[in-house]
Amino acid sequence: MKSDDRNSAGKMLDLVEALSGCVVAGASNGALAKGLGLSPSNVTVMMRTLIDKGWARKDEATGHFHPTARMGQIFGRVLADIGEAERKVTELKHNFTRT
Repeated sequence: MKSDDRNSAGKMLDLVEALSGCVVAGASNGALAKGLGLSPSNVTVMMRTLIDKGWARKDEATGHFHPTARMGQIFGRVLADIGEAERKVTELKHNFTRT
């Protein structure tokens, strides 16, 4: 991790990225902390925020954290926006080639 990414927003984004690879098995607080070079208490606070915002959930049986469908929905909106931009570019190209 680059040192300029150590601000709180950078840490949160690192956590979201790490969590995105843990859909099936989830990830423990300790594993996330170790993988990101954060304290377990920092991970707990950040995970509480992600859970409150609907980006993550905690499996009470295992204690592992999992991403929720909200994460996929957000990125799906990005892909939809790209698709709309492609449609508009195609339309513009078509308008320029009509005689």
